[in-house]
Amino acid sequence: MLSTDPSKRIFVLKRDESGSRKASSDHAVEGIYDRIKSLLLAHTLAPGQLLQIGTLAEELGVSTTPVREALTRLAAERLIVFAPKRGFFAKTASEDELRGLYTLNQTLLDSAIREWNSAATLDEDSKVTSKIFASAPLSDKPDQLTRTVDDLFVRIATRSGIGELADIVRNFNDRLHHARMIEGEIIEDALDELARLRQLYSENNKEQLQLALQTYHQKRRELVSSICKELLFRPFLAENK
Repeated sequence: MLSTDPSKRIFVLKRDESGSRKASSDHAVEGIYDRIKSLLLAHTLAPGQLLQIGTLAEELGVSTTPVREALTRLAAERLIVFAPKRGFFAKTASEDELRGLYTLNQTLLDSAIREWNSAATLDEDSKVTSKIFASAPLSDKPDQLTRTVDDLFVRIATRSGIGELADIVRNFNDRLHHARMIEGEIIEDALDELARLRQLYSENNKEQLQLALQTYHQKRRELVSSICKELLFRPFLAENK
């Protein structure tokens, strides 16, 4: 039975019954990284929950080395926390951290837009792709809404032509994933807001998109306290259903 104290809970990953427990050494770290990250993004791990290296290694049929490397990578990406002499733990952003993430995300996207080509020089394939993306149906389901926001922000960053900027935005997408799931539930006009952002992106309307993104992020900064309260209880609600 799991301890009621989140800091003492041990995370156990079920083995894959469809194949051998022995993972290829070439793909072990990436595979373990992907599986743990998926559970983190699904918010199935409570804040403070211990990610025990030995237990993970045994369940996955690998040595502790690739497990430690995967967790170290996740910690470097700030998706989990590493405490010296204690180990790795699941985390949820504090109010200050979440507010900072919104501010930095806005700055990143603003910087990306400044690097865009003008509409006149945007190649035809990019124009067509943008129009298709902007016209695709939107869902108000939090998970689908979150994926669409993630996709849009990566597209905005990618259009800048700066690969590292797009990579940073992807990391911010991961770090803001839980918050965006909550946003879709507590912001009434989230769907209309996203539709507007997609349209401005497809039109290559730099100035209006920058203003819309400023409003988008300011609204979320004002809701940080409410979002963080939801994040603290959400894993336990899912567990007790």
